[in-house]
Amino acid sequence: MTSPADLVEQLAEALDRDDWPSVASAMAERVHYSIGEEELIGPEDVVASYRTASEMAHRLFDRVEYGHQLVPTDDPNTFRVGYSDTLTVSGETLTHQAEQHVTVAPGEGVVRIVNVEVPGERAKIDEFLERHGLSRDG
Repeated sequence: MTSPADLVEQLAEALDRDDWPSVASAMAERVHYSIGEEELIGPEDVVASYRTASEMAHRLFDRVEYGHQLVPTDDPNTFRVGYSDTLTVSGETLTHQAEQHVTVAPGEGVVRIVNVEVPGERAKIDEFLERHGLSRDG
């Protein structure tokens, strides 16, 4: 059986590669994903959210590179995952930091993902987009 740490690592690696089938296979049937005020339930909706965000990044930026770091917590089934997105447009590069708390139910898969807003990161991205005349909307 795959350990909780290995399963979260597999999920993060699959996200780094935009490997949507592998992302979905790491999740439990009733996975809950909290992102802002939104609560998504089930692998299909969670993967769609991740895919939409990645497609937008690839549309907006000349180059997109994803990386991550797994950090254990006091709960052996919950991990902090720090994501680093390296975004390049017109020769300028920005590294955007994000964090999620991921909980595994052994034998089921990832059951909970909570997106944690890293202070200042949204403003940093907004300024970068504005500087290059880019918009999330188009």
